[in-house]
Formats: sequence, C-alpha cells, structure tokens
Amino acid sequence: MIRIDTSSFTPFYEQVKLQLKARIRRNILRPGDSLPSIREMASTLLLNPNTVARAYRDLDQEGLITTRKGKGCFVAETAAKLAGRGGLDGLCRLLDDAIKEADAIGIPHDKVKDLLDQRLRLRARDERQRKRS
Repeated sequence: MIRIDTSSFTPFYEQVKLQLKARIRRNILRPGDSLPSIREMASTLLLNPNTVARAYRDLDQEGLITTRKGKGCFVAETAAKLAGRGGLDGLCRLLDDAIKEADAIGIPHDKVKDLLDQRLRLRARDERQRKRS
C-alpha cells in the first residue's frame, strides 16, 4: 500500500514514484503486473489525478512501467533490473530529504545520527521477533 506523508518536504508525485519503485525492487510488483488507473490511485490516495499522472509519466520515461492506450499501465519487463540499479540513489535522496527536514526544524546532525541508530536497532529487534514467531 502506498502512503503519502503530508508533512514531508518530498513532493507527492515523488513519494508515489519512490514507493512504486520500492515495490518493484522488492518484487511485490512484478513485470506484467497492472497498476491502478490514475483516477483510482488518485482517489485512494486523495491526490489530484495530475499528481499521479506525473509519477506514472516519470516511471514510464525511466522504463519501469509501460502505458498501453486504453488498457492502462503495467510494470515493464526490465523494471526489476532498472529499479535495483537506482536503489542506493533513491535511499540517498530520502536521507538527504530527512537531513533537510531536520535542518529546517533545528535538529542537530548528531541527534539525527542517534535517531537513525535507534530506528535501525528497533528494526533489527522487530526482525528478530518476527523470525521467532
């Protein structure tokens, strides 16, 4: 499920795009899978259809999805390889956005590092608990 963070400085279309890329990279969306229509996605996320259309257009230009007139948008056959290649770049952009956001609200960089370490420890703990159950 795609979620929009309305408090983020990342534009909504970029959030949609990054989350779809992540789903492709993790093989949740596979080559040939159809995406929701622009109107359906916009309605679900409470976004303007033009916002979703821009995300889809960018993904199409990057070769991750294909658009078939009258049929909709589908994950491209080569999408998994292309999405994986940009994974670190996408993560760096997300971290850059987090740093900018921290700067904007006056959180020192050492506090950001501590917070990231804390979140990674929580994630590792959750993973260990999930494996036990």
